[in-house]
Amino acid sequence: MILRSSYYWCFKINRVNRIVLCIIDDVRADSLFDLINQNRLPNIKYLKQNGIFSKNCITDFPSITYPTHMGIVTGTYTGNYKRELCHGVPLGDWMGRDTAPPHIRSYASRTFQIYKINDDLGENCKTIFEMVDEGNKTSIAQFINRGADYIFPENKRKLIYYYLLTKYYRNQMKKIHKANSVMVQKLIDNFKNTKKYFGSNEAPICTILWFMTSDLLMHTFGYDHEIYKLNLINIDKLLGVLIKKLKELGYLEDTAIAITSDHGNYKAKKVGDLGNFFERNKLTHYHPKKYVKGNFNLSEFAGVGFFNFKGIKNASKKHQWNHPTIEELSNFGPKRINLFETLFKIEDSQLMYYRDDNNTTTKGIIHLKRKNLKTGKVGNGRIEYEGSGINLKTKYIVDNEEDDIFEFTKDNTGNKLLNNKFHTIEEWTNATNHLNYPIYPDLVVRHFKNPRSSDIIISTSGEVVYNYQQGKKEKKNEFVYTHDLGLRDSMIVPLIVGGSKEIPHKEINYCKITDIVPTLLNTLGKKPHKSVIGKSLI
Repeated sequence: MILRSSYYWCFKINRVNRIVLCIIDDVRADSLFDLINQNRLPNIKYLKQNGIFSKNCITDFPSITYPTHMGIVTGTYTGNYKRELCHGVPLGDWMGRDTAPPHIRSYASRTFQIYKINDDLGENCKTIFEMVDEGNKTSIAQFINRGADYIFPENKRKLIYYYLLTKYYRNQMKKIHKANSVMVQKLIDNFKNTKKYFGSNEAPICTILWFMTSDLLMHTFGYDHEIYKLNLINIDKLLGVLIKKLKELGYLEDTAIAITSDHGNYKAKKVGDLGNFFERNKLTHYHPKKYVKGNFNLSEFAGVGFFNFKGIKNASKKHQWNHPTIEELSNFGPKRINLFETLFKIEDSQLMYYRDDNNTTTKGIIHLKRKNLKTGKVGNGRIEYEGSGINLKTKYIVDNEEDDIFEFTKDNTGNKLLNNKFHTIEEWTNATNHLNYPIYPDLVVRHFKNPRSSDIIISTSGEVVYNYQQGKKEKKNEFVYTHDLGLRDSMIVPLIVGGSKEIPHKEINYCKITDIVPTLLNTLGKKPHKSVIGKSLI
């Protein structure tokens, strides 16, 4: 009986011929499922009731847009993208130190740099478009689209129009809803008029659709505001239109439709101000276009700050900015400040991470610090790692309870892995999926392996956000709603896969965003690329 049942599902699942992956930006799992339970999202509810779903899908570190989208689209995490199987994008804003002068990448604030993201992800991973290989593939508003046959917006002029429509009209719901509608109608037209887009009668086998309006409204109004919720209701209605059209065209029965998000969100109590913090400590912000040489660069800082510092040791004309040694960071700049102490003077700064001097691709240490916000006392922990890619194993070292940076010792399950042994990402997922900072002993290591990652990362407790962006001395806004912390509100997103009746009906207790690619490929009967660090949920 068991064999017959297993064969039955294998036979049925291979009848799915198309996949549509919808990424609704900036949605917490609990927020989405609350709206589903209130019957305000009937079409997403329909997909949930007729497919697989998880209320506990763990996103990437840091929980910000482009690194997390990378995990969704490639099924892998970042790392040393030139030497191991992974992608090369650690942040939305990062510093490349392999050129002289170093170059700054900013996908969000410098509009056309987004077109470089497919090159930046590197050659040691593949997008789901490339893994699907044969058949027509469509990317709607998703710029990580290497391997897609049709891409919208088709050119930079349309991108500017769409960008203005969403960013500068975030207070005008009619235009926000129009932006949502344009994308869905474009996808429907891909199915209706295939020759127009692909030169053949074959409808797209793989589609990614990114609704970015929810992120704009979340930052402006908040996840608890009715305007934010009404936009999710509008997206649900448009998904209903899509489902209806696919059914009319005869595609629904063999199409798997996935709904997920890139990250969650949280509300801080106030927006902080760094004031003259940098000037006071003689830290000059590097800016390549303004020809400011500088000695540091702050990539971005909401609740988590990513600091790059100019390393002098072994620097050359070709590599002017090395990653500084711990000794240099302890005695930095004209004032010879200890950055490990100085950065902790920033209001509400609680956690700090930085790499060891002797790290390699396959072996090393990430140092961790946690400041007690009441007493000011600082605890010290570390993560050791060995291996790379899918074979990476990490060891979270806690010598004393006060050195438990992620507070896993307070949980019976999480505490079991603090046994001075190396563990896989699946073991960390099993043990920490219900905690704050889930999978962090693995994810933080992967981030720091990327040579494009910063030198010191500090994280607030979430009480204060700073809203600083690449190269800007002033706050970009006064919004208290944001995302990026390792707390569950930011780290846990929804996952629903429905549509075709061939999808099994079940709840997944927990999973990772890198499980999405192998799951969708499994519905098509295809195998993932060897870089994928995930497993099929079917």
